[in-house]
Amino acid sequence: MSLMSIFSGVLTMPSELITSYLGMQLESPVVMGACPLTTQSEAVRQIVAAGAGAIVLPSILQEQVMHRMIKATDPFGAIERSGYQPQQDKYNGGTEAYLRTISRLKGICSVPVIASMNGSSAGQWLQYAKEMESAGADALEFNLQQAVFDSKETSNDIEARMCDLIRQVRELVVIPVAAKISQRYTNLSSMATQLRQVGVAGLVLFTHMPQWDVSTDRMHWTINWELSPTNSIGGILEGIVRARAGDQAISIAASGGVSNSEDAIKAMIAGADVVMVTSAVYRRGPDAIRDIVDGIERHVESSRFRTLQDFRAACPRDHAGDEKSVRLEYIDPLTRKQAYFDPTPVVSQQTGDSFGHQT
Repeated sequence: MSLMSIFSGVLTMPSELITSYLGMQLESPVVMGACPLTTQSEAVRQIVAAGAGAIVLPSILQEQVMHRMIKATDPFGAIERSGYQPQQDKYNGGTEAYLRTISRLKGICSVPVIASMNGSSAGQWLQYAKEMESAGADALEFNLQQAVFDSKETSNDIEARMCDLIRQVRELVVIPVAAKISQRYTNLSSMATQLRQVGVAGLVLFTHMPQWDVSTDRMHWTINWELSPTNSIGGILEGIVRARAGDQAISIAASGGVSNSEDAIKAMIAGADVVMVTSAVYRRGPDAIRDIVDGIERHVESSRFRTLQDFRAACPRDHAGDEKSVRLEYIDPLTRKQAYFDPTPVVSQQTGDSFGHQT
């Protein structure tokens, strides 16, 4: 179903699916993740009608805000000094239109609107968070980019820098702040604890990572952005388990690989409060959200729980164990079988005509 097609049905959310995220009560545990679709009023209307409990706007980039600041005094050098490129505004609307988008969506949207920022260093540009809050954002998701560019900077230095950045943002606004992080931490439990100590209300696990490649013609590395592949929930589940072991109270959103209701249920059993869906909506339209919501509802009912909150309360809260048990979880499946599952699909060597007859 096309996002821009007429969406006649409106999904009435059952009260049994109410959940909490970042201190906000949501009518559904399925959240539309950060992407350009959430800047479009009609797309948002269809997404919310399909059952989304909240929407996350695409991130405003550090480079965009810095360009706006610098061009007031150095209009000719602003682009070079900031790293800004005009196409960035096509992604999220630009710094001025972004604020108007927040205000517009708050006027038509019945669910929380979560603004987003993406950056790797502290500075005056973080003041933009206050403008987002003033425009009406219900919460802020900060996409922490590690930006490792100094070979002498240790992992402790990087984590301290990221935490200091989040601390500064948290001191600027009253609305709850979530940190969206990557999987590239030696001890995710420790990072979750550190972020909680500087005031984050939740974690988004994980930021979508681009695909790196090398051009054999140009003999140079390249970066491509792709949709999250289906059947890629495993790494997300591991991250949720690790982070939840470090903090039983922090809000956690599963992000990057939730493509169906089974993925969503697994993520909540692992410890997620909500699941963010993006790639599935690009593939199947708003019906992807409706299908996931319906699947969660059916699972809760078949599990004989009255509400989603009852179901989540019955889920194990501490999957982590001591060194022996963690090692066993790794080694046991490795050594138990002689044959290993191959997830690569088998491509048929047979061909056929236009009528499906094999030749």
